[in-house]
Amino acid sequence: MRLLVLVAAATLSVALPRAASACGGCFSPPSATTDQVVVQDAERVLFVRDAKTKQSTVWVEVRYSGLAKDFGWVLPLPKVPQVGVGSAVVFDALDTRMALRYALKVRDQENCRFPEDGCVPGQFDEKFGGPPPQPSAGAGLPAGGSVGSPNVEILAQGQTGPYDYVVVKGSEANVLYEWLTKRGYATPAKAKPILQSHIDKGDVFVAIKLSNGQGVNAIRPLSLVMDDAEPCVPLRLTSIAAQQDMAVIVTVAGPGRAVVKNHLDVEPNPLRMGLVGIVDPLFLPCPQGSEGGQCRVPANTGQVLAAAIDEAGGRAFVTESAIGGVDMKKFSPLLDLDTASLKTVPHLLAAARYLDTHRANLPLTEETAAVLAKQLKVEAIMPGVAPLQAMANLRACGQFWNQFGGDFGPPLCNLPKGPSLDREKVKAIGVDGVALADAVMTEVVKPVVEVAAMLGQSSVVTRLQMRISPEEMDRDPIFAYSSTLPLQSPARPIDINGVCLDGWLNGKTGSRITLDGLGSWVFNGNNAQDVRFKDAPAALRIALHDESGPPLLIGKEQIALVDTAIKGAVPGKPSLPQGFTIKAPAAWVPPKSDPIVTTLGPWKKPFPWCKAKRGWEDSKLPPAATLPPVMNADAGAQPSGPVAGVDAAGGWNETTPPATGAKPPATPPRDDSGCTAGARGAPSTPWLGLSGLLSALGVAVVLRRRKAPAL
Repeated sequence: MRLLVLVAAATLSVALPRAASACGGCFSPPSATTDQVVVQDAERVLFVRDAKTKQSTVWVEVRYSGLAKDFGWVLPLPKVPQVGVGSAVVFDALDTRMALRYALKVRDQENCRFPEDGCVPGQFDEKFGGPPPQPSAGAGLPAGGSVGSPNVEILAQGQTGPYDYVVVKGSEANVLYEWLTKRGYATPAKAKPILQSHIDKGDVFVAIKLSNGQGVNAIRPLSLVMDDAEPCVPLRLTSIAAQQDMAVIVTVAGPGRAVVKNHLDVEPNPLRMGLVGIVDPLFLPCPQGSEGGQCRVPANTGQVLAAAIDEAGGRAFVTESAIGGVDMKKFSPLLDLDTASLKTVPHLLAAARYLDTHRANLPLTEETAAVLAKQLKVEAIMPGVAPLQAMANLRACGQFWNQFGGDFGPPLCNLPKGPSLDREKVKAIGVDGVALADAVMTEVVKPVVEVAAMLGQSSVVTRLQMRISPEEMDRDPIFAYSSTLPLQSPARPIDINGVCLDGWLNGKTGSRITLDGLGSWVFNGNNAQDVRFKDAPAALRIALHDESGPPLLIGKEQIALVDTAIKGAVPGKPSLPQGFTIKAPAAWVPPKSDPIVTTLGPWKKPFPWCKAKRGWEDSKLPPAATLPPVMNADAGAQPSGPVAGVDAAGGWNETTPPATGAKPPATPPRDDSGCTAGARGAPSTPWLGLSGLLSALGVAVVLRRRKAPAL
């Protein structure tokens, strides 16, 4: 059996260049003071333990900002490892496949009527002319050994990839501290007690520096293979160089869903997430079988996670996903890359077109771009341009030339940023397709294939994320497996629909969010800033997960006691001591649900293309004779009859329209426990009205699915 642990960097808003992130300490030599350190903003570590061979493999990646000569990196390990390099592509693919996201399940629009029904059919205002633009379906969605010095033993040393490394063992922290400092690892003095604790455990230390001539862009994940070792994230040494609320993401493959024995688990409150009103969320693919059609990460996800974890005392994880190992055999699109066609690429023009055609399976990252640029010799046409930018330029021109079908169309590709590329000159640069394909397979695809095989042999692959500050890193997370906790999709479904607040598609609009088990609310703007939820907890639930049994819910008044009690928890034993009593916490009660919107305001002429029907003037309510039907999402862009539960509640129907100027009757009392946002018919692609109807939809967590009555 294999055990896989990853500590990964967050994928959102990281401004530092790619480098390495470790479970060790990242020190910054040389400096005028040993208290100067390189600050880490996130961590990614891959730990694989094969129970049959009793061998463990660890991949570590750090992010570093600074000069190459100042890069220093120290990691504590339980055994002497074989040192090599890994691939950041693996971490990136796991981020994409397993990261928490939200799937939008768009329902029928609410209280929406077509203003065009008040226009004379086929006639348009002569002053402006032309028919109204036709909205498209989906519009409005956002979009080892010699003696080096007394008491410091050199166990191994060498060079691998861009690194020079040495593996050492010390018997006393002060001596090891001086040894590291004299060799360019400007170790902070506050690291001494942490170093001593690792020495007392019998740990060895791997010290890494960039080889002469290597720049920071050459930094790749470190690969460490050793005899059997327990999975662990040594946060205490990480604290030396960590920033506030540092992201730590752990993915564990094993016989069951992974739990953290000495940390709590929190469920973030979806209503604190920016579900609607967020302009630029991060889009991620929806997993196969997901209910929603679009998946995204709200822009404030990191802040909410940090706040939720702080409410749990600062030492907690969020379980992002738990996926069956069989479903992780194809976790990366690189596994489906067409390398046969790549072998036949004769020149750079064909390579550019290949990059465009296969962009879904061959992502451009600093690592993949470096491999491609070296084989394609793009320096000849883009001198001085960094590999990633050069390959992005080449792919963009490949798309341009693909659109014109081969050698037809304009000969020049004019790039918004960068040089213009001449098609014939690009075509004249020959490419060794076989060598190119071999390099891509060996340096890019092969590591993904190897990890996919390991994941596929496991029962469950779990991904957990924490946001933690240096002062909270007083223990190293220890992982175990639950035999009772269920799988968890990375995509949390959310029901959402557009709401016409004044009854018209070109009027005031909002968004309704319906969360089963919580309620249904209408927002006109950013829900995360809604005054109704300003005091809502960021942690909807705080729990303790163990190897067996259901989650133990923890109230805020017991968090400090539980945190102290589980500090020394180990696998194979209950996390809490015998006799420890857990009091059932009081559940958070959300604000009352909003009733179905039935307001019908004055009609607004759909300027500038409408010639109004007689008797129906701008800014007035419609005459009874020209009552417009409401819009039903299942009808696409065509008007339909009234929607059950929406128009009836407002006093509108086909046979008895209200008198001119009449106001809809008061909304009857509703049972909030069954409130949803529209008829629960078969889902279809809704027409979302004019641009901005749902200008930036976000997402929410649905804690449990429950069929609600149709409205």
